[in-house]
Amino acid sequence: MKLTNMMIFLVVLCFFSSCETETNNLEETTSVIEEKSEVRFDVIIKLVDEWSGQEIPAGTLPGYGATNLETGVIYFDSRYEVGLFESLPVGRYRFDARDGYFDGASSAIVEVSTENETPEGWVEVTLRYWSE
Repeated sequence: MKLTNMMIFLVVLCFFSSCETETNNLEETTSVIEEKSEVRFDVIIKLVDEWSGQEIPAGTLPGYGATNLETGVIYFDSRYEVGLFESLPVGRYRFDARDGYFDGASSAIVEVSTENETPEGWVEVTLRYWSE
């Protein structure tokens, strides 16, 4: 009789401990969903001549990349509009240009966040253009 009671107690204990584990998994899933729904920003590249300071069209160079310094994930600009990054998550990024044959641009480290958002609703990144 004591053995039967002990077995029933262990089964009930195992059941309740497994329920706690499922609840913890549910909480973890909820936090992952919240992370995925974080604020995102459109980022536009602005090229400026290193000597004269005049603005140059971003399409002068073949394309751009942005590396998230925290995660290491690399994003590339839009295929349809050179120099436009759509929906970048909040974070610190290093922006680089794909160099042309005899020209290129410096890189820049920029914090993509609400503090750097323009009134138009995007984040502007200025790269210094050079040519030989």
